[in-house]
Amino acid sequence: MKTRELKARIAVALCAIAVLTTPLAAHDGYVIQLLNIAMLNAIVVLGLNFATGWTGQINFGQAAFYGLGAYTTAIATKAGLPWISTPFLSILVVVTASLALGLPTLRLRTYYLAMTTIGFGEIVRLIVVHWEPVTGGTSGLRAIPGISLFGFGPQGQIQHFYLLTAVLAVAVLVAARIRNSSLGRAMIATRDSEIAAEQSGVDTTRTKLLAFIIGAIYAGLAGCLYASSIRFISPDSFSGIQAVLLMTMLIVGGMGSIAGSIIGAVALTLLPEALRFLGQWYLVLYGLGVIVVIVLAPGGLASIASGLRLRLASSQ
Repeated sequence: MKTRELKARIAVALCAIAVLTTPLAAHDGYVIQLLNIAMLNAIVVLGLNFATGWTGQINFGQAAFYGLGAYTTAIATKAGLPWISTPFLSILVVVTASLALGLPTLRLRTYYLAMTTIGFGEIVRLIVVHWEPVTGGTSGLRAIPGISLFGFGPQGQIQHFYLLTAVLAVAVLVAARIRNSSLGRAMIATRDSEIAAEQSGVDTTRTKLLAFIIGAIYAGLAGCLYASSIRFISPDSFSGIQAVLLMTMLIVGGMGSIAGSIIGAVALTLLPEALRFLGQWYLVLYGLGVIVVIVLAPGGLASIASGLRLRLASSQ
């Protein structure tokens, strides 16, 4: 085994140990719940990375897909359907919505596509707000049944933490497999030069649509888990502000990077709480921190970690 490969495996093992022992160090249930939300955000941002990071499409509709998955799960379980059916229902809803949005619009580019996805998110938000008998309107839905598989399910924040960790790990493995597949290479080629990709035989419209759908599935499944673990949802959790925040997480972490997607999501979920002691000034410091990262490290936080690793390797 090569030294570099051995070091990579050791680093992964150490990271896994650190993650798995986190609940033992954090006795505060609120902190663990915050980590759970961070992992859900990481799954959503991983999905956003398919369309934006790898295919180069500006997508502000990810929060809407997140919300569709959450509301589908909440409505279905409160109606008495077994929880095991809700991931499939969520996937069905978000795939249908992504096809309805993607088929007529993915031929658009840059700002036109961005404005279209913003409009889609606003349409979803207005439906949720005004369809009050079903969605609860601005008050949201409470007492959502929790995760249950044949009568068994996680109890408490710690058990949810380990479940969400396992789901995030699977999401990372699937993303890595897709990245190294012919579809992943087609996505990267489409991002780098759509004209050159088409000349090489890549169906760029199909590639962009698949990236859009896969990203929506990630968001829909995360929404399903969000509704069943937090057990309360409202339109504010999936608004346009959340859509911008998800895009910021991807940019700060590192567009096109699987590790960067996770780092950005976790960092920008935990940072506001870490700065809460500053009162209203925390927003100033938070914004300055994001700007500094974008200016000094255009490749995101993942590029900083990668640069440090290369320097350590070259110094040995």
